[in-house]
Amino acid sequence: MNRFHFSKQILTALVLSVVALFVSVQAEAQKAVRAKYLVIQGGTLIDATGKPPLEDAVIVLEGARIKSVGKRGEVEIPKGSRIVNVKGKTVLPGFIDGHCHLSDYMGELYLHLGVTTCPDITLNEDDWTLAQRDGTNLGKIRGPRIWSTGGRLLGPPPPWALRAGKGFLVKTPEEARNAVRKKKEMGLDIIKLNEYVSPEVLRAAADEANRLGIPVTCHCLDVFLAAEAGFAGVEHHWSVGTTSISSDPVKRMEMHQARMSAKVHFAELAHYYETENFDKIIQAMVAKNVSWSPTIATLYRTLSPSAEIFKARSLSILDDPKAKGLAPTLRELATALDEEYKTFSPERLDLARDGYKKVQDFMRRFVKAGGIIRAGADPNNGMAALDMHMELKMFVESGLTPMQALQAGTINVAQSFRKDKDFGTIEPGKVADITIIEGDPLKDIWVTQNVKMVILNGEVKNIDFQPGYQNPIPSPDPTWPYTPRTIEISPRSIPQGSGPTVLKITTGRGFLPYQRVSLNGIQLKTRFVSGRELEATIPPRAIKKAGLYTVVVAAPGEFINRSSPAYLVVPFK
Repeated sequence: MNRFHFSKQILTALVLSVVALFVSVQAEAQKAVRAKYLVIQGGTLIDATGKPPLEDAVIVLEGARIKSVGKRGEVEIPKGSRIVNVKGKTVLPGFIDGHCHLSDYMGELYLHLGVTTCPDITLNEDDWTLAQRDGTNLGKIRGPRIWSTGGRLLGPPPPWALRAGKGFLVKTPEEARNAVRKKKEMGLDIIKLNEYVSPEVLRAAADEANRLGIPVTCHCLDVFLAAEAGFAGVEHHWSVGTTSISSDPVKRMEMHQARMSAKVHFAELAHYYETENFDKIIQAMVAKNVSWSPTIATLYRTLSPSAEIFKARSLSILDDPKAKGLAPTLRELATALDEEYKTFSPERLDLARDGYKKVQDFMRRFVKAGGIIRAGADPNNGMAALDMHMELKMFVESGLTPMQALQAGTINVAQSFRKDKDFGTIEPGKVADITIIEGDPLKDIWVTQNVKMVILNGEVKNIDFQPGYQNPIPSPDPTWPYTPRTIEISPRSIPQGSGPTVLKITTGRGFLPYQRVSLNGIQLKTRFVSGRELEATIPPRAIKKAGLYTVVVAAPGEFINRSSPAYLVVPFK
């Protein structure tokens, strides 16, 4: 009896163990299914292919890829799938910012505003941008997928130019080919050239890049040359605009010099574009599939009818109590353009308005002819990612359709950089990058910034700012663009303890409203006068002692991106 009872206990224990194991295996299997399939259903899908919206859509994600897409009831939903109901929302492909500039604090901004991929058309060093890419892929850094140019290929700059920036100086065709091969070996995605690369070196770089399957883009003064060489894209309105000015390359360079030395402002430069030459440029670009990123928000958003809406949205992000990890200069950067426009004379403002109309004219003609236009933030004077949404709105204000604007921030960018097989639309087989918004962008394109959910690589991302979050690999130069290297001051001597004294600081070009003047490391009250001049007030207490004082211009919190010092002599009173 005891032996039978003992055997019964063993048998019961064995059965319970098997059952427990079965339940455990089943639970793990269910977890695997849930991890494998994610279903987004109930929303209105705009897939960016140009098809009409699909209401009550179902998108089945299998891991990092889109498995199937269709209307509810027409798509099989795998058993055990995790289902996310987005009824009342609009489902879009993840946005691809067509002209990103990456800095350490920007990752959260991109996610918050629905940008899942950042083509980093940048001055960043290769090693830093690759570290950001790899850290993001590993989940160690919050931010979007990164396709990067790394440092540019640079031609020898003329004597009057600002410092060339980070990159590879290429003076011969062979140097250019070697630089392109090195970037390919490092795993960079795009090649970027600046405007000082000579034609024969430019052709060699483009030839090598195309041979290796890497798209090429540029700061160009001759778009005809870029099209002939097989470039994938050109950047900024002034690339196509400067090309229109004259067939004489000397005259083009003179106008470029006037812009770079702030004799002609970036915004008013377009006033000098020759509209009668637009169609020839457009034909050359369209024939060779050369895409274009006009980056108009960074220069013209103050002239948009939506300027106040743009400003309010910027402030709503800056005032978010969770967004303390953003750069301390971002508020100044986001308002810099408005402040700069306030310094324009009525005549200069008229030139800027006329110039913007010419840029809009080129955009309309370009898109009508079948040109590939990219929306890009280029946040030199604004906010990363948000400037891209502003540009979408400005595209529609300029005469593009909302669908054309949406494609400019999705499939057009993927196509430009030869990634459209995997990115840019919501279709079976493509990478599962999805942005879900509130509102109908085909009625009001501005709702694209009203982001409610982001899926990157098949994973739902937390798009809220994380208090205390800091990028573990900070930028060497946290703000953008560079502070001018060389400055002059007047007066150069102030007697001990005198004042207060207004110090004038001048440069060739490059001051922005958020930059500040410091004296021996102590920040002074600074007034922005123009891109070539700042004023700083020196109180008597700051020069109590006689000596030699250093004057430096930098953005608050900058340690690397600073001007060289100018020296103030303080003699005995």
